[in-house]
Amino acid sequence: MIQDSRLLSRPNWLAIVVLLMFATAGCSGSQPAVPEVAVPAEQAEERVNITLEPIDAERYAEVLARHRGKVVLVDFWALWCPPCVAKFPHVVELHERLASLGLVVLSVSLDEPEDADAVLRFLVDKRAAFENYHSLYGVGSAVFEAFDLEAVPHIKLYDRQGELHRTFSGSAIELAELERVIAELL
Repeated sequence: MIQDSRLLSRPNWLAIVVLLMFATAGCSGSQPAVPEVAVPAEQAEERVNITLEPIDAERYAEVLARHRGKVVLVDFWALWCPPCVAKFPHVVELHERLASLGLVVLSVSLDEPEDADAVLRFLVDKRAAFENYHSLYGVGSAVFEAFDLEAVPHIKLYDRQGELHRTFSGSAIELAELERVIAELL
């Protein structure tokens, strides 16, 4: 029993509640450290448009075929890949700036399927209002074989005829060169 009523003052009570929340929340090693995202009211409608769909190699071919006639940038990335996360805002900016000129941006997360909630939170936070997919293969060699990837980050650029024009792979992707090639294709 608490004898001193000062211990139950509002600041101390609040501290106890916060500590209890941390103590009962636990720590799951399976989820990447992605903060919860509070979306401002003016972005609420945009959030509705940000989705994450499963994809495999067959569906990937269908999606590419659907966009024939446009220049398509496909960004293969993952939350566990710091260079992928660092360049993602640039990919969003390319979409915002060049979609009206015929650039289609697609993102394919290579995270584990059970990490879909964390991936979607990241996409909402980055305002990735384009087609977003989540690989059904998870992390491992199968995903690299299915999508013919060398490393991540990995960007594929397709021309208006649907042919693979160029790939950019690894942490040393030159964003200026990427933009130059996109400008040529547009």
